[in-house]
Amino acid sequence: MIPTLKAEVRKLLTVRSTYVLTAVALAFVVFYAGYIEGWRLAGADLKNTGLFTSDVVGALTSLPMVFGAIVAILLMTHEYRYNTIMYTLTASNSRSKVLLSKLLVISGFALLLTAMVGALSPAMSYVGVHLHGHVLVAQNVDYHSLIWRALFNGWAYVTAALLLAVLIRNQIGAIVSLFAVPIAEQVLGLMLKDNAVYLPFSALNATLSKPLHGNISYQRAALVFAIYLAVGWVVAWVLFLKRDATT
Repeated sequence: MIPTLKAEVRKLLTVRSTYVLTAVALAFVVFYAGYIEGWRLAGADLKNTGLFTSDVVGALTSLPMVFGAIVAILLMTHEYRYNTIMYTLTASNSRSKVLLSKLLVISGFALLLTAMVGALSPAMSYVGVHLHGHVLVAQNVDYHSLIWRALFNGWAYVTAALLLAVLIRNQIGAIVSLFAVPIAEQVLGLMLKDNAVYLPFSALNATLSKPLHGNISYQRAALVFAIYLAVGWVVAWVLFLKRDATT
């Protein structure tokens, strides 16, 4: 298992796209939080005691984590695109170990990226406010709740992207699905109304902010998405064991 894990870490760290996409994600946070949510902040916004919390929520539900999700997709689909998956599978005595290693490595990457984005966003907002000569009101942050919700949300979103890559095995198809599924949920939500919060990505979003329709606690929202994720990974594992790895 250890050699397989090391191999997946090397793949993640030797691909240029990992660094490029991570750098773009962090640069986006620096610009948006530092300039839009910091430098340009004025008036009543400076008295918002929940600014730091909204900064974290905004950063984790926008482009930065999308870039992280694409890193996860590329880790899997590059092997199918360039037909190197056969070497990965023959180098290990178990397909299950290969899949688990990819999941563990991406989980570590997702948690690290989430922590960086979550910490950088309010920090840059604070810097932007003070560089402009303004004073921000004391912030009211429920750190215990925000930290677990942020880490879960970032981890779940990125590992869900990896799940799509395992199921679809096509780079473009997985990336398109990453955007298409939440959009389809919004359309379906028009019919489900309050029950729309039990759709996968709607539940995931509800782990960070209260939904517009329906009522669900942060804990229940996390549990709902975790169930979807667990079922999806069981299906992906069975298919990964059975499908032809060279296609």
